[in-house]
Amino acid sequence: MTESRAKELGLKPLGFLRSYAFTAIDVWQDMLLGPAWATPLALERAGITLNDLTLFDMHEAFAAQTLANLKMLSSENFARNVLGRAHATGEVDDAKFNVLGGSIAYGHPFAATGARMITQTLHELRRRGGGFGLVTACAAGGLGAAMVLEVE
Repeated sequence: MTESRAKELGLKPLGFLRSYAFTAIDVWQDMLLGPAWATPLALERAGITLNDLTLFDMHEAFAAQTLANLKMLSSENFARNVLGRAHATGEVDDAKFNVLGGSIAYGHPFAATGARMITQTLHELRRRGGGFGLVTACAAGGLGAAMVLEVE
């Protein structure tokens, strides 16, 4: 809903969606690496970098999948030779990453995980006084998603 419509209804938005990116990749090669493909696009569209984030929440389909995505985000080789980008997205600050636990801890009810991650990130950003949050996920079939959220 738009900010103006929320105000008409007397509602205060939890936050704002500043950018997003969805990617689709070869399931036989990189099926669960969707976040490594979508993250640089979402950050670029929002005009920010990993360093500007207050929080980064990545869906943990499996522990190894999460670690592989983090490795790819920091890999110059992956950035240049796979994504065709000049530089890696960067190193993820552990103090900002899945700070409330992730999908392995909370569970992964299909169709509800994304809503849980977005809502949880917005509430934690508000608790911390605002900032940018990045929410990412992989999905079956080689899909990747990344969203930059902001709480003012």
